[in-house]
Amino acid sequence: MVPARRRSGRHGIRSLRGLMTDTPPLRRADDNPVDARALEQAMVIARSGDAAERRKLAARADMPPELLFFLAEDADDGVRRAVAKNPSTPRRADTFLARDPDETVRQSVAVRVALDVAGIGSERRSQHRKITLEVMETLALDAAEKVRSRLSNAVKDAASAPPEVIRRVIEVLARDTALEVAGPVLQHSPLLSDEFLIGIIKAPRNTGAVTAVSRRDGVSSRVSDAVAASGDDAAIAALLANDSAQIREATLDSLIDLAPSRPTWHAPLVARPKLSAGHVGKLARFVAMALVEELRKRTDLDDEASAQLADAMSKRIEEAGTRTTATTAEGTRALAMHGQGQLDEMALGEALTAGRRAFVIAALSVRSGLTEAVVHSMMSSGNAKAVTALSWKAGMSMEFAEQLQLRLAYIEPKDVLRATYGTRYPLEDEQLEWQIKMAAEGGAQ
Repeated sequence: MVPARRRSGRHGIRSLRGLMTDTPPLRRADDNPVDARALEQAMVIARSGDAAERRKLAARADMPPELLFFLAEDADDGVRRAVAKNPSTPRRADTFLARDPDETVRQSVAVRVALDVAGIGSERRSQHRKITLEVMETLALDAAEKVRSRLSNAVKDAASAPPEVIRRVIEVLARDTALEVAGPVLQHSPLLSDEFLIGIIKAPRNTGAVTAVSRRDGVSSRVSDAVAASGDDAAIAALLANDSAQIREATLDSLIDLAPSRPTWHAPLVARPKLSAGHVGKLARFVAMALVEELRKRTDLDDEASAQLADAMSKRIEEAGTRTTATTAEGTRALAMHGQGQLDEMALGEALTAGRRAFVIAALSVRSGLTEAVVHSMMSSGNAKAVTALSWKAGMSMEFAEQLQLRLAYIEPKDVLRATYGTRYPLEDEQLEWQIKMAAEGGAQ
């Protein structure tokens, strides 16, 4: 039988028997011990078995650490991959498996070593503790993003770790320039302090880092203030959508004041828990009517907030009346239905199916807050994006937008914008808002 080739390493070509004699194990193999004869057979396979046999041997958790240590430098990638996954592999073998040329090997080591994060602090064997930290440091700085990402995902939920692990591993991962690496620990790790997170917010290393922080469970008011001051619209939208985030009333006030020109904030603002009467009144003045309806449906509003909402809705209806030419029967009908809370998607859908163009235009004008002239211009533009944006502004579904394009805007079927993921609008809110802005300024682009 041809002897198994080993990669050149620190042990050269020493015999397996000699290695097992003079290499003290760092981890005992008392569980599921193998008998002497079986061990001798395993030694023969490790020394001269074919690759398939060695891989099978390397995957066995009942193998002595010394034998796995020997196989960790096997010439076959498959053997080393099996060793890297094996929970019985001694930590000293990880020092060179963490630098293995095979990326899959390094990924497996990252996952396995991360299991020891919480226990490092209580580990009595100082050498084992030292080697574990060195291995994790090596992996945290690995050139391959996937390796660092695997380590990040493996340690992100650790509830405790010694200070040196937090400083030299977890914080290093959190500062990574790749969001796939930094994101998991920034969003989930409870071991990152507010001071550290605020530092990340002020000087993010990658796009998306601040958003990841905003999505953390129980974001403190200090961190929320830093996110609000960052000017990162996506991160602020994520913060507002995070019900567990603590946001001071003064901070929320300032965000609401900035919100009219930031449509991506509107829905999460409307859904924020414990809105004050002042917040409700402000929001009801500028969010889409569909979101005003969501405010109206809330059961946690006190009497003052309900009064503010009713007042804001009345004013908007009056303003819509001044903008809509209600001299026609359809315009008057749309305003009346809106005042009674009946101008919903079902009513517009029926009118759309019946081809009642004048009523649909009047109704979209009332619901969107746009003048009837602007709505008519968008409907006549032949621009699928403009018509879709009009439907969105009026708080209609994407299904309605598709039918609006086909039935009343006369868009060719091949040019119709379709829903994504079943029901979602295919354009970002910023793109839709841009279409509205262009139309209001003189024509859909």
